Amino acid sequence: MDVMATPTVKEGLTLPNARAMASDAPGFLLETARRVGPFFRLGAGPLTLPVVAEPELLQHVFQKNSKAYGRGAAYDIYRPLLGNGLPVSDPPVWLYRRRTMQPAFHRGKGPDWVVTIRDATRPHLDALAAGQALEARPFFMNVTRDIIMAALFSSASVETAGLQETFTSVDAFVGSFGMSPVRLPLWVPTPTNRRFMAAIRRIDELLLGLIERRRADPSPPADLLTTLIRAKDPETGTSLTDVELRDEVVNLFIAGHETTASLLAWCVVALTRWPEARARAQAEVDNVLQGAEPTAERVERLDWLHATVREVLRYFPPAWLQAREVFEADTLRDVTLAPKDRVLLVPYVTHHRADLWDEPERFDPSRFLSERSIDAATWKYRYLPFGAGPHVCIGNHFAVLEAVTVLAMLFQKGHLEAKAPEAERPTMGLALMPSNGVPATFVPRAVKSD
Repeated sequence: MDVMATPTVKEGLTLPNARAMASDAPGFLLETARRVGPFFRLGAGPLTLPVVAEPELLQHVFQKNSKAYGRGAAYDIYRPLLGNGLPVSDPPVWLYRRRTMQPAFHRGKGPDWVVTIRDATRPHLDALAAGQALEARPFFMNVTRDIIMAALFSSASVETAGLQETFTSVDAFVGSFGMSPVRLPLWVPTPTNRRFMAAIRRIDELLLGLIERRRADPSPPADLLTTLIRAKDPETGTSLTDVELRDEVVNLFIAGHETTASLLAWCVVALTRWPEARARAQAEVDNVLQGAEPTAERVERLDWLHATVREVLRYFPPAWLQAREVFEADTLRDVTLAPKDRVLLVPYVTHHRADLWDEPERFDPSRFLSERSIDAATWKYRYLPFGAGPHVCIGNHFAVLEAVTVLAMLFQKGHLEAKAPEAERPTMGLALMPSNGVPATFVPRAVKSD
């Protein structure tokens, strides 16, 4: 049986399509896949990159032959900030770090994260006023930043206050990494680069000092930093060094609030466009919580709200595109890959394929009522919002728990109504971001009359 030749989109080299890729990469790749198929080669400057949105091939790269692919040089732009942290490292460093850190993220272990999420979220929701105008993504960035700071460090201190301020200053720069088609190396002394490198030095100073003092604390608080300090590789008994801890804390901070803030902003977009889903979520919150604060047991019972978050993750997956460098020669169908070649994996396209999903542009949380799993293997690699295989996001379950808990608390008070949800387009960033930040209005719950 002959193998059909993989389409090559030569027109990707033209200026109009280069502009389309820079301004609307998710839309461009989705439209191209619908036109030529879910596996094609795209001309991009001097390179021709295989673009993969086929479940069988995604499983091959992410899992079955994952040793042949890695982050490689494609992620070097992030290393001054992220170091050699788990999301940007490759074996053998990645394997040792993953083995050491994984137990800290097992569900059912460690602190009661719902309490941490609840206590950090409450002040932000209490400050909302009826009719207040805001942008949903910056609002949720503040919420999730406080949550991850509380999860990492539990209590405030001079160091954590300084880290909060410094991390805030790098948010905009980090978010622009994925959006700029032309990036000057950080060694070029532009004003922006100088400010960014100064912020990194400040983060190192504060964080390494905090780690040193935490190691010396005879009764440290039960938070992620303490958990990671105590963590040991189950095979070698080795613990993380101060520099390794610094890298992982920075990665957890950046990934731990950027991703969830974008997810929550997309929830506002989706639930404004499909208000019947929001009404059902609010009714469920009323029925399950009965006006009480969320607890781990009650949050687990919010079936429709869990399904809603999972459908938003299908519609707007945070890990919408991932680049992989080829480490060992491999073949994807008729495409031969040599070491140093690169491959683009595009779950966003997979999530919007009509041959894999019934009416993929219809928002329908009921798809996930009978199956809550976010594991790609469970869905046969047609659903992978946080990546897949050995390198799947280590904090994926925390992100879902965080989103469900924050939304439940919001729905107890009211909801955010996006002013122009149709105007929001998926935009490249560290996570898939709404293009306009989601201008919205807070609408409080109607007061019931006796």
